[in-house]
Amino acid sequence: TGNKHPPHQVEGVKFLYRATTGMIDSSAHGCIMADEMGLGKTLQCITLMWTLLKQSPDAGKPTIQKCVVACPSSLVRNWANELVKWLGKDAINPFAIDGKASKEELIHQLRQWSIASGRAVTRPVLIVSYETLRLYTDELKRAPIGLLLCDEGHRLKNGESLTFTALNSLNVQRRVILSGTPIQNDLSEYFSLLTFANPSYLGSRNDFRKQYELPILRGRDAAGSDADRKKGDERLGLASF
Repeated sequence: TGNKHPPHQVEGVKFLYRATTGMIDSSAHGCIMADEMGLGKTLQCITLMWTLLKQSPDAGKPTIQKCVVACPSSLVRNWANELVKWLGKDAINPFAIDGKASKEELIHQLRQWSIASGRAVTRPVLIVSYETLRLYTDELKRAPIGLLLCDEGHRLKNGESLTFTALNSLNVQRRVILSGTPIQNDLSEYFSLLTFANPSYLGSRNDFRKQYELPILRGRDAAGSDADRKKGDERLGLASF
């Protein structure tokens, strides 16, 4: 299709931008991007990343200085290649951690990346595996990270996991969870994912259970009344983002 992108991709980018900049809800700066394979999630996220790195409502100023892409180790190289493919080889020099540096070199590089700001940010996009990120959280947690993209993010559905805890300790302003696995009918997994994307948006797990989970489950129960179903549908709508 040449330079024309399918309408769903354009809509997807608009949604990502509005969700991460507080335009949908001023208390929320994140979202879940759950899509089937082949619909261009990566391209949409790269478009969001590039837009935030290059512009903002204030003329001449970017919205963010740094972005972290967290993904399974098998996808680190792939993300670096996708950035070059869509933006051109001179647009962004990504810092992809591919396991080739020694531990000492890596700590040094991560510290440099963390403290750089303004014009000193030469590699604005850090691409790192979840495993490596867990090991080096301490080197990164002081750096203001404008955008965190979590690919294959359904691994964050367990809010108690080490990965969830490590990522939550970073200083992140905007979060996007990418998942090719649509969220099934498990509301507690949904709670974990949305709470990661937008901390405190749904309150505590107990609040969520009382406010949303129980009414939704009652509304789905075959023995439920019409009023139960109506209330369940209404709460389901409120919990969606």
